[in-house]
Amino acid sequence: MDICKRRVDTLLEGLPLDLQPNPNFAAYYGTIDFEFWLRRYVGEDMVTWLKANVHPLDLVYRLAEGHSIVLLNGGGFDAPNWSVRVSFANLGDDVYDDIGRAVRAVARGYVDRFKALQEK
Repeated sequence: MDICKRRVDTLLEGLPLDLQPNPNFAAYYGTIDFEFWLRRYVGEDMVTWLKANVHPLDLVYRLAEGHSIVLLNGGGFDAPNWSVRVSFANLGDDVYDDIGRAVRAVARGYVDRFKALQEK
């Protein structure tokens, strides 16, 4: 469990995102709620635009295609549609900050598109 906890912390550093401790979180699998993350760091207008113009699976495709990171869409696991599921038991420690940075990079691409459309 210490290994999984360390990997969770590494992922959160890569995003970056502060979370409150949850005594029920086993740290074996986790969900990155992309909609929540965008709302917190970019704003509601961005989330509204994204949900109206981009399919939720686009996130996992962009992670795979652009960053060679394969994650599952959280919607298939009764999580929010705009989320990805991460296993903290299967990958090496050094991968989790890469996952966080890749999620941020995909988010930047969406934000850049959104802002470009707002300027028109």
